Formats: sequence, C-alpha cells, structure tokens
Amino acid sequence: MRRKKHKNKKKQELFEEIEKQELAEQELAEQETKQLNEEIEDPEFRSFFQDVLKKFPQKTSTAIMNAFATSKGKAEQLVTNSQTQLDKVFDEFLAGVSPDVKKKSHQTIHFAALSAAIIGFSPIPFSDAFLLVPVQLTMMSRLHKIFGQSWSESLGKSLTKELVVVSLGKSAVGNILKVIPVVGTVTGGMVNASVAVAITEALGWVTVKMLNDGVDIFDDVMSFKGQFSTLFKAIQNAKKK
Repeated sequence: MRRKKHKNKKKQELFEEIEKQELAEQELAEQETKQLNEEIEDPEFRSFFQDVLKKFPQKTSTAIMNAFATSKGKAEQLVTNSQTQLDKVFDEFLAGVSPDVKKKSHQTIHFAALSAAIIGFSPIPFSDAFLLVPVQLTMMSRLHKIFGQSWSESLGKSLTKELVVVSLGKSAVGNILKVIPVVGTVTGGMVNASVAVAITEALGWVTVKMLNDGVDIFDDVMSFKGQFSTLFKAIQNAKKK
C-alpha cells in the first residue's frame, strides 16, 4: 500500500513539474510576442518572423530573441549590401520571369533573408542546419501559397535540410571563429549570416522560377538541386568580386 502511495506521489510530482515547465514556456512565448510587437514595426515582417520562431524549440527561440535588438541592425545592413551586390545575378537567373511575379515574391524572400541573417548573427552555435530550415520552410510555404500551389512540409524539410547542410559545410570556419571570445562573435557571425542570406535567397528564387514555369519542385527534385547549385555558385562568385 505504501509503495502504491509512493508511486502515485511520484507521478503527481512529475505531472506538476511538466505543468510548471509548460507554463514557463508559455510565459516566455508571450514575452517574445510582446518584444516582437515592440521591436518590429512592420506587421508583415513581424508575422513572418513569428512563424519562423514557432518552428524552433523554446530554448532556441529565446536565445534568438535575447540577441534580437543587436542582431537585427547588423542583419538589415548585411541584407541591404547583399541585394545591391547580387541584383545582376538574380536578374540574369530570372530572365523570362515577369516583373510582376518577381515583385510579389520579393517581399517574402526579403523577409526570409533578413530572418536568416538575424539568426546568423545570434550568439548560438550555427553548425546545425536546423537553425536555417525553419526560415526556408516558412519562405517556401508562403511562395507556394502566392502561386496557389500545394506545399508539403515534410518533403520540404527533407529537401531544404539536405541543401542547407551541403552549403553550410563551406562556412565551417565561421563556426570556429564564432566560439573564440571577443574576436569570434562578430567575425564568425558575419561569415555565418552572409552564408545564411546567400542560401536563403538562392532557395527562394529557384523556388519562384520553378513555380513560375509550372514545375512541382517535389516532382523534379534533381532539377531543383541543380538550379540551386548553379545560382548559389553564381552568388558566391559575385561576392568575391
């Protein structure tokens, strides 16, 4: 009888602990929402970034938000410089795509690139591809919606993670620099954020091109990978000039 009471007590304590943890996470989420409302004036970007954060574990989204005020300013400057540098690359890649299609897709890709840069500048390890995948999934699902096409979250996650892993492999030096005190945070963050923006913009515009051509990216994965590789290399070459 005592053993049964002891087990019941343990179960009750476990349930209470889980409940406390859930309440704590809920409070953190509410604090993050309040912070986003205060720090992001554009409601459309706020909505995009909130959707990205929802795809992260609470601990990760909290770390991103703790550095948000500092990361956002750096990210905005990086994305602005990147767009100036890469306009010609994207114009050549998107030859045949109407200005109207490019215009309606641009905002989504811009929000994604900015989100990726903010995460890249956050003081958290950037070696795991999962840190970029939520951005890509949010971007690609919204682009599919713009074109009125169906979207598979599970297939999208598998595809984007594979491409992000391969691309991030080239930024390993950024991860090493980032963990070095004083020097690493800024230098490594710049390397990682820059690569994050390049990957995001390449994935975004390849998605737009294929959707515009009436091609289902999941039916023609090899073409998607090939076009992504081509555009990503063109971006890297342009950044070296």
